[in-house]
Amino acid sequence: MRLNKKQKKDLLFFIVPLILFQLNELIKADIQIPVLGYLLRCHLNDYFGGISFAAYLNFVLSLSNWTSFQLTKIRHFLVAGLFCGICWEVITPIFMQSSTADIWDVVAYILGMLTYWFFCIKWAAENN
Repeated sequence: MRLNKKQKKDLLFFIVPLILFQLNELIKADIQIPVLGYLLRCHLNDYFGGISFAAYLNFVLSLSNWTSFQLTKIRHFLVAGLFCGICWEVITPIFMQSSTADIWDVVAYILGMLTYWFFCIKWAAENN
């Protein structure tokens, strides 16, 4: 199977945030700067998750019979980010006692989705 340019970009936007997630896992506990440490410990991985999930979703859909369901418009990314936030921050805590709900994590998911939209959809369209 040969990947097209968009699929390669989706893989890149899936893998790089996962690597950054792992790097953050290694350093976040050692950061003592108050605001930065808080963001690294509490929200940055959710932001990376938003980017990776958008890329993963579009990549999988590009390989399927449902290519028309790919996220392309800003409202698609807003809804997908909100949906992820509701699943992880509202539904998951019902079933996992160790999970907590945090509205700022929902914001981080949405910002991650919008980052993907900006670089892979909007910016790419303007520079082609």
